[in-house]
Amino acid sequence: MKNLFSLLFMCFLSLAVLTTTAQDDKKGSKGGSKGKAKTEKAEKKEKPEKKEKAEKKEKAEKTDKKEKSDKKGDAKEKATDKKEKATDKKEKATDKKEKATDKKEKTTEKVDKKEKKANDKDNTVKPAPKPNTKDDGKEADAATKKKVAGADKQIGKDEKGRTIFQGPRGGQYYINSNGNKTYLKADSKL
Repeated sequence: MKNLFSLLFMCFLSLAVLTTTAQDDKKGSKGGSKGKAKTEKAEKKEKPEKKEKAEKKEKAEKTDKKEKSDKKGDAKEKATDKKEKATDKKEKATDKKEKATDKKEKTTEKVDKKEKKANDKDNTVKPAPKPNTKDDGKEADAATKKKVAGADKQIGKDEKGRTIFQGPRGGQYYINSNGNKTYLKADSKL
């Protein structure tokens, strides 16, 4: 960027110098032979040393102008670079802030999800046990009872008249009309 700017400036400066020298040459040619004669006489009057000194001064002035213009261009470029850096820093800072807020939001969402899961586990309503639709409350016939109960001990009858057996581990059951063992709950045991 700096190089491009300085190159453009140098081109503009050289173009300006060329146009001014061309204008000077035209002025001299418009005056006709008298103008040329005057300039030739003036040149002959000036000593070669003075010409060299004048040329050196002109060169020095041109280089000074170039240096000053380069310094001005450099200063402008530095200022623009500083501004760009400042804006980049601001953008980076805002990006960091956004990332931090995103992280906070994600962590709060995770915590919320965990809390919801915990609450859902605690507050889940467990469905009531389905009544045994297969069990119509009737008892199986004697042959089925003997076959299913095997060597289990008969301990009595419940209020519905069903024969209650006690299993080898102490569980109490009756044999339903389908021929399956139906165990009694702890509160309804004999």
